[in-house]
Amino acid sequence: MKRYLYLLQGILAGLIGALAGSLILWGAWQLPVLGLLLTKAGLVHGFFVLLIIGALGGLLYSAIVGRRPLRLYAAVLAGAILGFLLWAAGPLLLVPVLLGFPPLTAGPLDNWMPLLAFTLHGIITALLYSRFSGVQSPARTRYAAALLLAAGVLTPFLLRAAVSTSPGALKIPPGYKAEVVAKGLTFPTSLAIAPAGEIYVAESGYAYGPKETEARVLRISPAGSVEEVANGFNGPINGIALKEGSLFLSHRGKITALDLESDEREDLVSGLPSLGDHQNNDLLFGPDGALYFGQGTATNAGVVGPDNFVYDWAERYPRFHDFPSRNFTLTGENYEALDLSTAEPADKKSTGAFAPYGMIRSRGERLQATVPASGAVHRLDLKSKKLTVYADGLRNPYGLAMDGGGKLYATNLGYDDRGVRAVKHSPDWVVKLKPGAWYGWPDFAGGLPLTEPLFASERGMNRRPLIVDPPPVEPPLATLPPHYSPMKLAYAPERFPDKGLFVAVFGDAQPLTENLKDLVPTGVISIDPQTGKYSWFVKNREKPRFGRSGGGFKRIIDLEFEPDGGALYVLDFGVVEFTGMAPNAIPKSGVLWKISPTG
Repeated sequence: MKRYLYLLQGILAGLIGALAGSLILWGAWQLPVLGLLLTKAGLVHGFFVLLIIGALGGLLYSAIVGRRPLRLYAAVLAGAILGFLLWAAGPLLLVPVLLGFPPLTAGPLDNWMPLLAFTLHGIITALLYSRFSGVQSPARTRYAAALLLAAGVLTPFLLRAAVSTSPGALKIPPGYKAEVVAKGLTFPTSLAIAPAGEIYVAESGYAYGPKETEARVLRISPAGSVEEVANGFNGPINGIALKEGSLFLSHRGKITALDLESDEREDLVSGLPSLGDHQNNDLLFGPDGALYFGQGTATNAGVVGPDNFVYDWAERYPRFHDFPSRNFTLTGENYEALDLSTAEPADKKSTGAFAPYGMIRSRGERLQATVPASGAVHRLDLKSKKLTVYADGLRNPYGLAMDGGGKLYATNLGYDDRGVRAVKHSPDWVVKLKPGAWYGWPDFAGGLPLTEPLFASERGMNRRPLIVDPPPVEPPLATLPPHYSPMKLAYAPERFPDKGLFVAVFGDAQPLTENLKDLVPTGVISIDPQTGKYSWFVKNREKPRFGRSGGGFKRIIDLEFEPDGGALYVLDFGVVEFTGMAPNAIPKSGVLWKISPTG
């Protein structure tokens, strides 16, 4: 037993070192994702995964170092090397592949928080092991305890941090000025402006991953005072619209009307297919008085896979999937992947299109159209309460707008390089909506089939068609570069000096979406509705987007003109960090900006 005592000492040191790593990854919101390796996204499961990794790291370290005494600098260096190796083999390579993503080898230092966590783990392990296994200075225990304490102190700052704002950080066109109306908002997604000038802002209550807050509506005066109007909605709230004293809300699975005077609520639509990657989105009253709203898809490209466990719904809703917007005949393509619903690492499942995880499809199998449907813009007749599909084949129609002539427009977010049907280099789009038109999802990107070599992922994923004899594809109005992530949009009123469609650009979410060479800026672009050409209207001067420090835009998600066109209000969702396999949205970092002509 004494012969192998040093191995047990290494395991003990590794377990203690894992405590520091778990604190850092908790603060960075990476810990829940690790839990998927034990079948469930969550802090407890993630903590146990890190304990296992810590024990294995300590065992490896003790097996290599043995009884050799190391000077302090040598022990610290050896621990840092151990942490680096665990970081490279785990968060950069093994974990992404198991979860249906490409290895995070492009821009690895973008994942600095997991690197910090594993480096602290390695150094603490080395310090404690040298103390446990040899006659070393008691100071090493104190050094290890100090590092563990530092990780604990750092954690709350990682979970929430103050954010600065400065109009001087923005690149604004000549003849305009920018000012901050309100800040300290938590995950705001939607705004609407009343004729009297009051601004309604929805705090969505949700950010991707297992992170939820209160889904509520705020009223902000032109002077910036904030009061709560209503709460208790199903997050996320992705759209709000005002009409005749009522506020209409699009929140997960429902469209609800709220009487602003009596506070009475009426669910106009319920049971929307919004348990997946994307939900029901923006609201718009059309020229016919009907209420239009977008409905996103459950998956990236039509097939449930391991990536949907990262998005924290495939395990919670195992029977959920995409619902067809038309009568489709399937090609019978099925996709095999690791089964993350079990703890056995070798288990696999095959899944077909428009099917729950683990259900296969056959060639020639026919699907019946559903209403509501995934990937479609819907029309609700408020008098008859009849719901119909207005246009479909839209992966995630997030924003809706109408021009002065009553024409409808929508943003449409393109495919990601993730999952069992990964698509690389997919553009995003702005489309002019036509009744009955099909825009190509899940087999086309714009007018191009996914089988084009342009869209090939390095992992060689199967992108063959899912649908036999698909409808003709309606081309988009504007094609944007990959992962611009166009969110809400609005048509400029006559009085506003610049004309056209104005679109909120959120920016990329790499590495979740795709590893890009350059970060996509966040800000506002304007699009010519005749030609589809676009240009930046406002963005940051220096950085593509700011984080917890720096006064510019973080993640622009919505915009709205004053009814008379006197100013443009721009809503910033706030800081979203992507330093690993899960997004880390920072509460109270959202901002409402006002951009107005100086003339």
